[in-house]
Amino acid sequence: MALTIAVLLSRDEIEYQMARQQRENQIIKSYNNQGITQDYPELGINFWGNSPDNNFGFGNSQISSNIENMQNTPVLNVQNQAQTKANNIPRYWDMAADGEKVWNYVQQQEGNLKPQSQNMLSYGASGVLGGVKTLYNYLRLRPKPYTDKYKHAVINCSASQSGEAGYDLATAFSNFKEDRDISSGGNTLDSSQADQYANKIGRLLGTKYPNGDCDEIVQRYINKRW
Repeated sequence: MALTIAVLLSRDEIEYQMARQQRENQIIKSYNNQGITQDYPELGINFWGNSPDNNFGFGNSQISSNIENMQNTPVLNVQNQAQTKANNIPRYWDMAADGEKVWNYVQQQEGNLKPQSQNMLSYGASGVLGGVKTLYNYLRLRPKPYTDKYKHAVINCSASQSGEAGYDLATAFSNFKEDRDISSGGNTLDSSQADQYANKIGRLLGTKYPNGDCDEIVQRYINKRW
C-alpha cells in the first residue's frame, strides 16, 4: 500500500514539474515575442491559487487537463498586440492625438461600457474599496520603472473594478491630479489630455472585467515597459 502511494505521488510530482516547465517556456516565448527578454512580469495568479489557468495540481485544478489546455493558451493577447501594430495604433503615446487613437480602438474592441448603478449601501462600500485601491496602486506603482500610461490605466482599472463608486472616485482622482499638474506647470494641456485617455482606457477595462487582472488586461493595449 505504501509503495503504491509513493508511486502515485512520484508520478504526480513528475507530471506537475512537466506541466510547470511547459507553462514557463510558454510564458517566456510570449514575452520574447513582445521584445521582453529579461525581468519577466509576474503572473497575476500564482501556481498556488484557485484559478485553473496557472495551477498544476493544487486547489480546484487537474494536472493532466491543464497540461493539455495550457499548450494553446497565450499569457497575453499577442494577437491583439499584432492588430494594434497592423492598424497603426500606438501602444504608448505622449500626445493627446495618439491617445485618442488608442481610446477609439479600445472602444471598438471592448465596447464603451458604464458601471451599473448601485444602491446607497453598495455605492458607499464600492467607494471605500475603490479609494483604498487607488491609493495603494498609486503608491505601489509610482516608483516602478513602468510606462506612465500603463500606471494611469492600471490605477483606474483597479478602482473601477469595485463598482460605480470606484469608477466615480477614480474619475475624480484623475481629474484632480491632471488639473493640479497643469496648474503647477508639471504638465502641458496636451500631455494631461494624453494621460486622461489612459485613465479612461483603464476605467473601461476595469468596468468590463471586474474580476480580471488589470496588469494583464491593460497590457493588451498599452506597453508596460519603456
